[in-house]
Amino acid sequence: MRGKVRAVRRHLPILTAIALAGTLAACGGGSDEVSSSTVATTTEAPVETTAAPTTAAPTTVAPTTAAPTTAAPTTAAPTTAPPTTAPPTTAPPTTAPPAPPVDTPATFFATTDLGLVEVDVATGEIVNTVDDFFSIDGVFRGNIRLTADRSTIYFSEGYEDSWYACETSVGSIGSIDVATGAIDMLGRGSGVEVGPDESLLAYVDSETCLPDPEQPEFWVLTPYDRAVVRDVATGDEFVFETSPVPDSYDSPSAVWWADIAPDGSVLVQLQSGDVHRIPLSAAGGTIQDWPVAFTTQATPWEVVGDDLIATLFGAEGSSDLMSIDTQTGANTLLASAETYMAVGVGNAGQLIAVADGEITVEPDAAVTVVDFPIDSYYYDLDW
Repeated sequence: MRGKVRAVRRHLPILTAIALAGTLAACGGGSDEVSSSTVATTTEAPVETTAAPTTAAPTTVAPTTAAPTTAAPTTAAPTTAPPTTAPPTTAPPTTAPPAPPVDTPATFFATTDLGLVEVDVATGEIVNTVDDFFSIDGVFRGNIRLTADRSTIYFSEGYEDSWYACETSVGSIGSIDVATGAIDMLGRGSGVEVGPDESLLAYVDSETCLPDPEQPEFWVLTPYDRAVVRDVATGDEFVFETSPVPDSYDSPSAVWWADIAPDGSVLVQLQSGDVHRIPLSAAGGTIQDWPVAFTTQATPWEVVGDDLIATLFGAEGSSDLMSIDTQTGANTLLASAETYMAVGVGNAGQLIAVADGEITVEPDAAVTVVDFPIDSYYYDLDW
């Protein structure tokens, strides 16, 4: 099996690539990117391996670096790609972390070796198994997104050996009914996100299919070249294309993530790190025709109000969970770990996290840390 695999995000994302367990992947040959939160070092910009990621119980080790201290910008972020090194360490951010939620769910959902399960936050016990075989031989599902009424979970699907064909390399999105386990596949794409009122879905897709330079007679590359917003009720789609068309997964113009902000605008992150803000009503033109709201190399989880919850993954596998102000680009560090940290975001912005090492939560940051399961592994969370 080929060693290079495009992984499904978390965040496509899910989502950064963490090589702890394998990929939830929609892959293209020769790709080194992740599209989701669920993948091991692998996020997202899009990353890969062919097995799901892994995380484990906290141990207590204080972080060795200071929280970011650079002053928050007061103007739009630069349009050039930011450096890919560790987060800035020269000035405390001015944005505040999300306020502690008034009401937090008693359970969270996770993908594990045992399938898609619902887990009691307080005890760590599995209280419901939604699907015993959520990921099966040759099919990897992750980047789970739970609806507000907790009845439906959207997910991204990738395939082993997907780099042999254009359609399989792109991946698919689908949904699963929590009560019955019934699965509905919705079509091609990856990194699905649910809009604020749940009437719209956002995801990334590709109509680009190129011969892989390594083995052009066998393998293909399908770098994501568009962000898609779909009306759940009608199936109507709004498509936002990038320019120039990416010719590799590392192309600065490759599309990495898309979501819908509370004001109805569409946020699209490119491989360069630029996050463009586009009116949903926009017609014609390209993603780059619209302003850069901010620039970040962090892998997005979800938009909460004016903030983007995202993780910056370090070269050595560390994770810095942060809140990014989508108006100014200012960062607030929320939690950090020396290993891959899986994160779930509740409907009211509640945050839950798990890692196979210590998670250090910043003062006043509303992050619930859960224990790593003894006989399994949490690859992807949602709350």
